[in-house]
Amino acid sequence: MTHLRPLSFALLPLLAASALAQLPAPTLLSRTAPRAAWTAVTSAGTTTPAGTPPTVPNFNTTFRADSTGVATNDKLYVFGGRLGNNTTTVTNDLWAFDAVAGTFTQLIPHGAVGSPAARARFCAAWNPTSNKIVVFGGHTGGATPVLLNDTWEYDITAGTWTDVTPVSGSPAPRQFASMAWDPTLGGMLLFGGQTNDATPNVNSNETWLFLAGAWTQLSPVTTPPARGQHSLVTRSDFGDCLMCGGIDNGIATPDQVRFLDVWTWNGVNWSLISNCDVLTNPTGAGTTWPGSANANQAVYDPLRKRVVVQGGQGITVAANTTYVYGPSYGGSPTNYTSEFDCLTNTWVLYANPTTGATPFNNNDPQIGRVSRYYGGFIPATGKVYKVCGQNAAASASKPAFNVYQYQATPVASTAPYGATCSGPGGPLALTADNAPWTERTFQATATGFGPLSLGFAIVSLGQVLPGLPLPLVPVPGPGVGCELGVASLDITAGLIPIAGTAQFFLSLPSAQVDPTLPGLDFYLQIAELDFSAGWVGTYTTNSLACEIGSL
Repeated sequence: MTHLRPLSFALLPLLAASALAQLPAPTLLSRTAPRAAWTAVTSAGTTTPAGTPPTVPNFNTTFRADSTGVATNDKLYVFGGRLGNNTTTVTNDLWAFDAVAGTFTQLIPHGAVGSPAARARFCAAWNPTSNKIVVFGGHTGGATPVLLNDTWEYDITAGTWTDVTPVSGSPAPRQFASMAWDPTLGGMLLFGGQTNDATPNVNSNETWLFLAGAWTQLSPVTTPPARGQHSLVTRSDFGDCLMCGGIDNGIATPDQVRFLDVWTWNGVNWSLISNCDVLTNPTGAGTTWPGSANANQAVYDPLRKRVVVQGGQGITVAANTTYVYGPSYGGSPTNYTSEFDCLTNTWVLYANPTTGATPFNNNDPQIGRVSRYYGGFIPATGKVYKVCGQNAAASASKPAFNVYQYQATPVASTAPYGATCSGPGGPLALTADNAPWTERTFQATATGFGPLSLGFAIVSLGQVLPGLPLPLVPVPGPGVGCELGVASLDITAGLIPIAGTAQFFLSLPSAQVDPTLPGLDFYLQIAELDFSAGWVGTYTTNSLACEIGSL
C-alpha cells in the first residue's frame, strides 16, 4: 500500500500588513463517517420534565454552560454552571451522565447543604488515584459577582462533598483557569486563569499543583504566556498533560488575543510543541492552527491519539487589528471540529459538508452551533462526549439534544488469536504496538527469535480457525505445536530480528485515497525461519486479527 502522510492545512499566504494579520482560509475535511462524526445521544433527553417551573435551577441539564465537564471511566459529571445564554444565574447541583446507559441522574440538588457555593467558570478534574472530583475557584454570578479560590472534593464512592481548602497557600481567586490530573506528579495541575472580572482582563501564567491537601506553586524554567479560557488535558499514555488555546486581552487591548499554541507539561517543565503566532510570525509559515481557541473544552481521545476541540469562538471584528482570525474563522461559535494529532503535532479541521465553506455562520444539522459545553472522553464506551452548552442558532440557547458523542466507525482494533510455539530462541510472541488507523503506520513486534533466524511476515485477508498444524505445510522442520493462522499470502515481508526481536510496519493511506480501507479486516502472523545450518526449522507466532479505522 502507498503511504500517505497525515493531512494538514494548505499553508496559503496570509493577508499581512503593518496593522493587519489574518489567518488564511482553512482546508476543511468532511466530518462524516466512517471517520469520527457527531451523533446525538437521544436517550439523554431533549426537553424539560413536564410541570417543572423554569425558575428552578436544577430542572434539567440542558441549559448548563460556562463550566467544565469531568469524565471518569464510565460517567461525565456536570456540576454547577450558568443557566441559559450569558445569564447571571448559576447553580451548584451535581448530575452524572452514564455513558453506558445513556441517561442522566441527579446526584445532589441545587442548594443542598454541604455543597460548594453556586458557581460557573471554575476548573475541575478527576483524580483517578483517589476517585474524587476536584473543583477550584470560579465565578459566583449574580449582580455583584465574586471570584473564588476555594477547593472542594467530591468523593464519587461516598457521594459527598468536602471543603478541602487549605488554611493558607491557595492560588489567588480566579475564573477560567484549567486543571487536569498530572500522571507524573500524581496531583492536580492548574494553569493560568483570569484573576479579575473586568475589562481589560488580567490573566495569570502561574503553574500550581494540588497534592495531599496542599497547593504548591511550581517554578518551571519555561512558562506559557498568561491566559484564561484555555484547555488542559491529561495524556496518560504519553505520561504528560497538554494545554491548548485560551485568550488574553492584556496584549492587544481592547482585543482578546486568541492563543493558537500547544504546550505539554512533563511534571517539571512546559514545552511548546505547536504554534501559530501572527504577532511574531505574520506569514504563518510552517505552522498550523485550530479553528477556535476559547469557549470550548478540549478532550483527549487516547484511541485515536487526538485532542478534539468542537465549536468555540473566533474573532473577525476587532478595534485593534494586530491579531485577527479572519472571516473564515469567526463567529460565536464556529461549527468547526478541530483535532490536534498527537503523533504529528499538527491541527486538522473538519466540518459538516452541508454547512459550506463558512460553517461558523450556519446551524449544523447534526450538532447545532454550540459552545461553552461540558466535555470528556469515557473509556467504557471509547467515545468523546459534549454535554449541554449554548447554541447560538436555537431558541433559548439550547442544543437540540442534551448530549452528543463523537468517534470513528469503526474504531481501529487488534486482537490476538491462535497458538504460538517455541523455536531456537524460546517461546515466540506477536503483539500489536498500536492500532491500524488510516493515515498512520501500523506496527507489531515479534519476540523470541533465535540468534541465526530470520522473520517472515504474512498479512492475509482471511484467517484459519482453528489454526492449521504447521507440520501439514511443506516447510523445513515445522516446529512441534506450531500452527498457521492466516489463509493467504496477500502481503509478505522479510524481517531481520535484532536481539531476538523483529518489527513489522504497514503504512495505511487516507480513506480519501482508498475508501475501502475503513472497516477492512486483515490478519497478521510472523514465522521464524531458523538458518543456523541453512533453512532447517520453521516456527510461528500467534496471529493478530486487525480492523482498520479511519481518522
